[in-house]
Amino acid sequence: MLVMSIGFSSAWASTGTMNHQEYSLNDKLESLPDLRKYPSGTQRKKAFLNAVVPIIDKQNALIRQDREWLLRKRLSQAWSSKEIARLQQICSNYRMQCSSNPEKVKWTELLKRVDTLPTHLVVAQAAAESGWGTSKLAQVNNNLFGMRCGSKTCGEPGNIKGYSAYDTVDDSVRAYMLNMNSHGAYGKLRESRAELRSQGDTVTADHLVNKLGRYSERGASYSRFLQRVLDNNEHLIIQAQNDVETASIRDEF
Repeated sequence: MLVMSIGFSSAWASTGTMNHQEYSLNDKLESLPDLRKYPSGTQRKKAFLNAVVPIIDKQNALIRQDREWLLRKRLSQAWSSKEIARLQQICSNYRMQCSSNPEKVKWTELLKRVDTLPTHLVVAQAAAESGWGTSKLAQVNNNLFGMRCGSKTCGEPGNIKGYSAYDTVDDSVRAYMLNMNSHGAYGKLRESRAELRSQGDTVTADHLVNKLGRYSERGASYSRFLQRVLDNNEHLIIQAQNDVETASIRDEF
């Protein structure tokens, strides 16, 4: 269960002006299907993965858009007022205070935060925390990651109190990614990811899973548990990703 979390801001949406080639937040999954109707095991896991993998990939694409924009603009000598506003919004989304002067921005720290998370890692945590989407917290609050509210009495009537509730499953995934990319508890994860980037290495779930001990009171045993989830279900996750790619190609024609 998550013990280190922060609130989700609606300002999280990608701050660039979307065009037809960019991802949009318009299409959202309002709730998970009732996964309890599937037999436990492969059938249920596939249904869960088919629901959440496209959302994770979409949120990573939105993060990537902002990251690539930052990398392009970092050394720019000319900034329009709209570009400065976008920069400051990104900083705010990632819980950083940024000067209106781009030269004074802590770029190294910002780029450590504005970065994608391996789909396999996100899936493993979502599966572990939500019981493959069958937990009451996932079904009632759209909360896949055990994210807590700031107050034990928070929550609307009908929701599980003490835990964040989201209008859509997409919102839950975004809140989780923001938490991992900005909370102090996961600074080592971000450091490890940045080091891999600097070496030109691919960032994988296996590289980062041992940095998640502070996500749970179980500590290091939680990381080992997640590694088992990854190892036992890698083929199903890859299959779900391939299905997403196939559907995307089909939609283009």
